[in-house]
Amino acid sequence: MDKSAPYDAGGSIPDTGFEQALERIRQRREQDAIAAGLPVPSNGKPLPNDVLRSALFGVSEKAFRREEKIASVEGLNVYMVRGYRPTQAHLDVWEHCLALAARHGTGKQIRFSAYSFLKAIGRTTGKSDYEWLKEAINDLAGCLVRISNGRQSYFGALIQEGFRDEATNEYVISVNERLALLFMGGNWTALNGEQRKMLRKRPLAQWLHAFYSTHARPHPYKVETILKLCGSEVGELKKFRQMLRRALKELASVTGWSCSIDENDCVVIRREANTVPDRVSG
Repeated sequence: MDKSAPYDAGGSIPDTGFEQALERIRQRREQDAIAAGLPVPSNGKPLPNDVLRSALFGVSEKAFRREEKIASVEGLNVYMVRGYRPTQAHLDVWEHCLALAARHGTGKQIRFSAYSFLKAIGRTTGKSDYEWLKEAINDLAGCLVRISNGRQSYFGALIQEGFRDEATNEYVISVNERLALLFMGGNWTALNGEQRKMLRKRPLAQWLHAFYSTHARPHPYKVETILKLCGSEVGELKKFRQMLRRALKELASVTGWSCSIDENDCVVIRREANTVPDRVSG
């Protein structure tokens, strides 16, 4: 036996050629995903499941964070590296930025007026709304995150960069092309935009709508688990349970889903087959 030959304790010889082939396949898939860009479904607002299944866009008021692990479902790791923690209102802005990027191309300049953007997301167009949009886009540009699902990882800003004309309120922004990796393998859900608009100013109901839209067959989650996953800062479980019951009632009235809390203190969601969103993965 050639003692200079590499071997491990089990006697197997590493196949570096095979590993290199797998790495080339992985790189090719990532390149293809980036080249394909973001999805443009016929219905709904596409967002990555890995974002919607966490507290990244939570229900509490924004606060500056630095290197904080965000609550998420098992198998998913989400970190807020730096910036203001985004809320459900920020999710509306980010979703429309992604929709524009899907249409015009990730990594490219995307131009729009504040007026057209606000109308598109169902907001009014007063002076305070223009200021709100400016602040929300600044927050997203300064929000650095790390998201890993065990297959792909994204780290970077939610909006890459931007420019605003102070006189005309016109914007030019760009979205990192690598955000497309979060959509790989159909790992995204097209949210019902009209339903989401009907739940505006009800952040917990909006979060529940987004979270459960990512599940083809929703399974029960403990109320305590939902408290953590939605990013609520309500310290008392009893108080949160009361808020949750109201939010579930609001959700049911808008979606037609059956929403309740059972005797085991679990949230139970049931819906008809024709109300399941597109591209959900489990």
